[in-house]
Amino acid sequence: MELPNKEYKTIVADPAWQPTMAIINSPASKIGAPKASPQRHYKTMSVEEIEKLVPISHKKSHLWLWVLSQHIDWGYRVARAWGFEPIQTITWCKSGLGAGRFQCNTEHILLCRKGGRKDNAFGMTHGTWFNWKRGKHSEKPEEFFKLVEDVSPSPRLEMFARKRREGWDAWGDEVPKEQQNTLNSQSNEKMEEQDGR
Repeated sequence: MELPNKEYKTIVADPAWQPTMAIINSPASKIGAPKASPQRHYKTMSVEEIEKLVPISHKKSHLWLWVLSQHIDWGYRVARAWGFEPIQTITWCKSGLGAGRFQCNTEHILLCRKGGRKDNAFGMTHGTWFNWKRGKHSEKPEEFFKLVEDVSPSPRLEMFARKRREGWDAWGDEVPKEQQNTLNSQSNEKMEEQDGR
């Protein structure tokens, strides 16, 4: 699936990371994947594959990149491959305990910038950790998207999206094709209006 041929000022990406343990517990290993493993829910990608999915971004733009706790370094690699520099880490603190040895109950976002601060500053986040409610497996909270809209400018693209979001363009295997087309069309019309075309 090709990425939109359009320039964005804000990109949110929740890549289908392939954790190291997903490789260790692959069918070939005869160990089997744990219940919480992402490959049980969707097709995963290597960090090298994700690095090649470079979205078109404005010379001054923002990237919100969801990363794995055990591989935040992969996030730095992808951000820089896409032309951004990590600036801050945002943490989602979940209620209750997770699965696995560490019962992980946090997720992290690298907040990154392309270009200088002038005319490209982030809005106020009012902190760097947030106690948002849990959703389905890997689902990100609506409060997160509200934060992005408060902090970073449009036009906005959600990569690895699952559904149509009003005012955004969406790209991902789980977004129905007709919804992607509708959303892209609406977003393009708004840009043309702003440009006076």
